[in-house]
Amino acid sequence: MCRTKKDDKLKKRKSGKGADFVKKKRKKKMAAGMKFLFALLFTASIGLIAAGVYLMFFKNRDAYERQAEERDLADTYIDDLILKLTDPEAYEKKVQEEAKEKAERMARRKQQENAKGWDDIEKSSESAGEDESAPTYDFSDLDYEDANYYMRDGIVYTPDYAKGTIQCVLEVPTAGIRRGVYTGTWEEINYDLDIWMVTAARPDYTLGETHMCIYGHNHTAQDLSFNRLKDVEVGDAFYLTAESGRYTYRVTNVFAVSRDEATRNYVDNFSIGSDKCYIITCGRDDGVKNYRYLDLIVEGTLEEQMPLLEYAKIRQQSGANK
Repeated sequence: MCRTKKDDKLKKRKSGKGADFVKKKRKKKMAAGMKFLFALLFTASIGLIAAGVYLMFFKNRDAYERQAEERDLADTYIDDLILKLTDPEAYEKKVQEEAKEKAERMARRKQQENAKGWDDIEKSSESAGEDESAPTYDFSDLDYEDANYYMRDGIVYTPDYAKGTIQCVLEVPTAGIRRGVYTGTWEEINYDLDIWMVTAARPDYTLGETHMCIYGHNHTAQDLSFNRLKDVEVGDAFYLTAESGRYTYRVTNVFAVSRDEATRNYVDNFSIGSDKCYIITCGRDDGVKNYRYLDLIVEGTLEEQMPLLEYAKIRQQSGANK
């Protein structure tokens, strides 16, 4: 049977339709695959974002609570200095009330620690027939390595456990730092550093009379302790507020040296003028600046010393404008 041109055209049409059908089918499969891949990538992205939020806010939630508490303490210290200057009687009454409250709070905590069995007092308490239903701490959700509430021997150390006294308040706006600087004996300073407080590097500094070196830890969570000190730049300002006034320093240098060099040339060097203040923390390698195994130091030069009463008026005015 001979084939005509008409038959050939018909065959081409049929074969063309079949090819189009196969192509459309392939496109549908590819589209379905792309949708699945997109959904998978979207789900993975959501998971990564959720993990980031957890690591940033929840894993270190105790650290953020500690930071808020430290800032409240710093603000309270400044308010108390102003109250002492403007109304001494009210200040004395407040000090006595707070001392009583702190003693009661510490006694309750001690009872809670004993109830957990963290020292020998629990044994004597049991032998004395004390109530075993005393309240207890639950530390199961605390991360020992990262929590800024320092835990040792089963005790969570908060600012209430700090020894010595607050010498001044340090504020570094560009690094989000506002914390009390503790001083005292060498033993008290070392103890406070051990529980993540900010301290004077030595007990014999006098603000306005000697240079000042301040120690603080570099925490693993962003914005905590001195973690953002690396972001401070020359020209930035930081402040120390004490009973002798409000000191404004201008950052004149940011550098890193070994611990021995930092101690020898800055911490212990009393030939440095009283217009200098050094904020010191342990360095890290953040991928941009490698300060690993070094001390990161921010040097400030005194720009202004404002009387406390004058600063009180400015502080009151700024509070009224909020």
